[in-house]
Amino acid sequence: MFHRTIQRTAGGTYVVTLPKEYVKSLGLDRKHVVKITLEDDRIILHPTGTKPVIQSKTIRTADFRDPKLLGLAIVNFYIMGHDIAEVVSEGKMTPAQKKSVREAVENLIGVEIVEDYADRVVLQSLVDPSKFEIDVLLERFTQFSRAIMRDAAKALSNDDKLLARDAYERGVELTRQYRLMMRICFQALRSSTIRETIKVGDVSSLVVRIIAVRELGRVAYYCMKMAERVEEAEKSGGEISMIIDEMVQLVDNMLEDALQALLKHDLGLASEVIDKMENVRNLYAKAYKQIIKKPEKEAYTLGLIIRAVRAIAGYSVALADDAILEIFSK
Repeated sequence: MFHRTIQRTAGGTYVVTLPKEYVKSLGLDRKHVVKITLEDDRIILHPTGTKPVIQSKTIRTADFRDPKLLGLAIVNFYIMGHDIAEVVSEGKMTPAQKKSVREAVENLIGVEIVEDYADRVVLQSLVDPSKFEIDVLLERFTQFSRAIMRDAAKALSNDDKLLARDAYERGVELTRQYRLMMRICFQALRSSTIRETIKVGDVSSLVVRIIAVRELGRVAYYCMKMAERVEEAEKSGGEISMIIDEMVQLVDNMLEDALQALLKHDLGLASEVIDKMENVRNLYAKAYKQIIKKPEKEAYTLGLIIRAVRAIAGYSVALADDAILEIFSK
């Protein structure tokens, strides 16, 4: 960190010198243009036309003896916004380690293995965050999650195992999209330029978006688990089926309204979502009374299904809370 004294010219203009090391590291020189913005209690300089900084990280297999942990490390370095990850080993990497690396890459959008040797693997992310708008991604992700939940409910009513399997596989794919959204958010956290390109106004809005992505990630997880359990379940008819359909319709609307409350800064809509949670609890209790009359195995699976729907409702309420946080942060 450097300290500089503000000077004042005869004409009344304030000037300050910049550290040479900082200027050179960004490839700047005389006559380069910088944007100046006021952010809370800070004056920020934004270089224009500079090359993006490449974020790289080395992952040593010795730090992750369990291949599963190695895979988690790769995923988390991706989420944190690193462009290049070099996985290195003191000796030859084991087949289990290589498999873990490849599986991690398969579950990340835009990552490729650019170098692959016995003791070293280099991964590179080719995703350009400037091509995305975070709110558009949030809307699309929510729509996909809602479709999975609705299809799972339809599959349960119609005993459609193929539809349930399809819904589950779409849920698995959402995991990749969730990681991409988190990555873009963390990249924006470090770069005001990226914040501008993804259409996020300020850091406080970005923080709320990061929290919202986390909530939606849990929503997608429970939609996927619901579809998985439906594939295992027997056909559900009669009153139980009607109650579950009613729950799903209610929660589907809650999820849509919660997202719109966040995007449109609608306090009233957020409040309505929170109030509807009581209706979800009542429907859950009503369904549970019917489920416990079923044989043990069937009751267990149906119980997991309605718990998943209730969990989705809970995270919809959390998303509505995020909307309220966004509104009052302005």
